Amino acid sequence: LFAYRDDKDDVVALTKNAFLSRLNEIWAAAGMQRISGHCFRIGGTMALLRMGVDTEVVKMSGRWKSDVFLRYWR
Repeated sequence: LFAYRDDKDDVVALTKNAFLSRLNEIWAAAGMQRISGHCFRIGGTMALLRMGVDTEVVKMSGRWKSDVFLRYWR
């Protein structure tokens, strides 16, 4: 679904590691702290909950196996 061109001008699939590495490079240069993929998972969960999406749908979307994601909901 997402791709980019590398130094050799080849089209490469964007992986989670490549995505997070690039973001962390940019943010480090700006003096910001590193983040993990978990931050995006929690952020996505929070966005869905704030939009009023049913908690069972959020649970399935985030592949949460328990209701622990509700701890992030404030």
